Amino acid sequence: MSVKEESKDHLLVKEDPEVLHPLFDGQKFFFKCLSAAALVLSMAIIFQQPAPIFKEGSEWFKRSMEKEFQFSKAAEWYESKLGQPLPFAVESWETKKEKELAEPEYALPASGRVTQDFSTNGKGIMVTTGPEPFVKAIKDGTVIFNGQKEGLGQTIIVQHADNSESWYGHLDSSSIKVYDQVTTGSILAKAKANEESEGEFYLAIKQGEQFVDPNQVIPFE
Repeated sequence: MSVKEESKDHLLVKEDPEVLHPLFDGQKFFFKCLSAAALVLSMAIIFQQPAPIFKEGSEWFKRSMEKEFQFSKAAEWYESKLGQPLPFAVESWETKKEKELAEPEYALPASGRVTQDFSTNGKGIMVTTGPEPFVKAIKDGTVIFNGQKEGLGQTIIVQHADNSESWYGHLDSSSIKVYDQVTTGSILAKAKANEESEGEFYLAIKQGEQFVDPNQVIPFE
């Protein structure tokens, strides 16, 4: 075989490319960075221009940035596509199928009785339970708020993959942080004690822009 033929055959043999994580492909990563820079520059130009033609674009951008990012939805998509949880997810994360078989849609946050029903304010309920009870997450999700809310005191809000949210109020301080991933039944905080030294906490479930009655979907005693 001639040297020319050998060179030709050599060109036909391709080495297997190095298998990279989908997020770290060099060319794609560079293109994404370039696109992001172009987007930021475009937004900066729009916001700096007083012309009416740019006003609509700037208002749309403001409205988009004010919406809450769906962390739980992103985490579920990541796991379904790549077969593993996000790097900051808990180590004991189960597959979606296993969770659906093992758990109801909403779990009991703590045993107790409803002492203020949904009709009182159309948003949530008050639940009284034993002394110093732990309040648990009713569903897997991402913590998007942990702080003081007017009328609710210390409050934790968990965002779920179906875009719903669960609110837990009247809590003691908690070590849970914003963006923490929580699983169904994981402890969020202790309920605050009332005047009778019983534990008492607030629970609300928000779907879209509407609140639903937690007592209709969770079997409180």
